[in-house]
Amino acid sequence: MYTGPGDEDPDERDAALLREEREREERRTRRDRASRGVVAWVMAAALALLSYDSGAAAVDARQDGRPWRYPACVSLICLLGLLWLAVRTVRRRRRDRVSHRGPG
Repeated sequence: MYTGPGDEDPDERDAALLREEREREERRTRRDRASRGVVAWVMAAALALLSYDSGAAAVDARQDGRPWRYPACVSLICLLGLLWLAVRTVRRRRRDRVSHRGPG
């Protein structure tokens, strides 16, 4: 059974199907970009809140003479995660502004 390209020339119906597929792909790309933006903002807010809260708990524990290293480490890890998210966002925006990315 031959499964290669057909021998007949593409007609209007084939062109319409390709155009619809291209439009569907563009809509999917826009939707995915919007959902990634929402998730990034929610993650940033959660990391900032957790970092702030853990930092405050570490300071209070240190002043009261209780163990303070665990909340300080949680705060630091959340702060590093927030920094990673910010760097990733800046890199993505710079990459999107470039007119030509080169091969590959």
